[in-house]
Formats: sequence, C-alpha cells, structure tokens
Amino acid sequence: MKLKLLASVAAAGLFAAGAASAEPNGWYGAIDAGYHMIDDINAESSTTGANWNYEVNDGWAAFARLGYRFNPNWRAELEGGYRSGDVGTVRAVSGTQGLCNFTPATGGCFSPEGDIESVTLMANVIYDFGYEAWGIRPFVGLGAGVNRVKTDLTGNLRANRAATFTADDDSTKFAAQAIAGLAWAVGDRTNIDLTYRYLTGDAGFASTTVGATQFGEWDGDYDQSHTVTLGLRYSFGAEDAPPPPPPPARNHRRKARLTS
Repeated sequence: MKLKLLASVAAAGLFAAGAASAEPNGWYGAIDAGYHMIDDINAESSTTGANWNYEVNDGWAAFARLGYRFNPNWRAELEGGYRSGDVGTVRAVSGTQGLCNFTPATGGCFSPEGDIESVTLMANVIYDFGYEAWGIRPFVGLGAGVNRVKTDLTGNLRANRAATFTADDDSTKFAAQAIAGLAWAVGDRTNIDLTYRYLTGDAGFASTTVGATQFGEWDGDYDQSHTVTLGLRYSFGAEDAPPPPPPPARNHRRKARLTS
C-alpha cells in the first residue's frame, strides 16, 4: 500500500514538473551557426555552350529565425541565412578552355580567386514530433523562398595567361529546402536545436574575358547544399493563465440554523 502511494505521489510530481516546464505557444526567436558544404556548381555559358564546374570549399553558415508556435507540434518561421563560398578550382567539363593551376614548369594559368556566397530568405513550416515531456524531440520541416548568390571571381584561362576571366555579379532566384533535426529543451522557454538543411535552387552570373572568347552569362544550379548547425531558440510567448479558483463552499446547515 505504501509503495503504491509513493508511486502515485512521484507520478503526480513528474506530471506537475512537466506541466510547469511546458514551453508557451506564441512568438520565438533563434540564432544558428555551423558547417556548410556544397557539391560543385555546374554552369553553362550562354554564348558558347561550354560547361564549367565551380568548386566551392567547405565553410561556415549562420541563420537568424523569427517564428510562431501554434501548438506543441506545429511552428512556422521566417529565416534569414548566410552560407560562405570560398572557391577552390574551376575546370571545364568538356573542351580545352577552362581555368587551371599555374606552375612555372608547365605554364598554363592561375586558379581563380574569389567567392560564391549565398544569402537566403526562407519561410519554413516545422513539425515537432512527440510531447514536451520527452525533453529531446525530433522535428522535420520544409521551406521555400529566395536565394541571392553573389559570384566574385578572377582567374586566367588555360594555355593563355594573358586572357583574364572575371565574374562579379549576383542573382536572386527561387529556392527550397528540407529540414530535419533534434530540439533539446533546456528551460521553460529555451531549446537547443541541432538542424540539418538541404537547399536547392538556381544561380546565374555574368562574366567578361579579356583577350579570349566571351562566355557571357552563366546559368547553373545552386543545389546539393548541406548545412549542419547548432542553434539557440527562445520563446517570447505568454504563459497560459492559471485556471480560476473554485467558488467557496457553502455551509447549508449553518444557513438553515440561522433561518429557523
């Protein structure tokens, strides 16, 4: 009997603690930072039809989010993001013209120096699995918005060190992303989010070439972008008001005595 009573008291205590630590619905803000990697960006010249692969080195990414939680499972948010993009090498997929590393022994050309950076603005819908009592909850989501890709490159063409290739342009195009992660509740209003984002979209930029064929506009894909971040999310929502106290009990017997 005592064991059952202790178990009942413990269960009630855990329930009360879980209820007290429930995250309020409403507005929240978050910041995230982490690691970004993307496959080579393949782009096609509008004038020659040449295809070049632009290698983007792994780098860092950062995000800021403003969201609204409708209930313990559904959230919507507006997300601004930045993905770095230091360029490694640029090479032609086919043909002889491209960019390469210059060595005094072989001649050739310099590898281009520059960046292909991404700035995104996305609207996300997030679903949190399970219940708040879990403490750690998985979530998935989808996002859609725009991706502004800034390209800034300078290099020399293969077999012609005097032919300087330059690209300094940006494009803003539609993009979409898939989201998955884990949220760890570390307080009544605070979560630590481990988030994976897969971003896909298009990109384009103009180029000029001094002393060689003009390649004009380049059209390509900014996809297969993988980002893993760690973020801090804080809820601004108001906590639910406690239920009103029950009305005072009436002593009918005493009332009957006074009226008799």
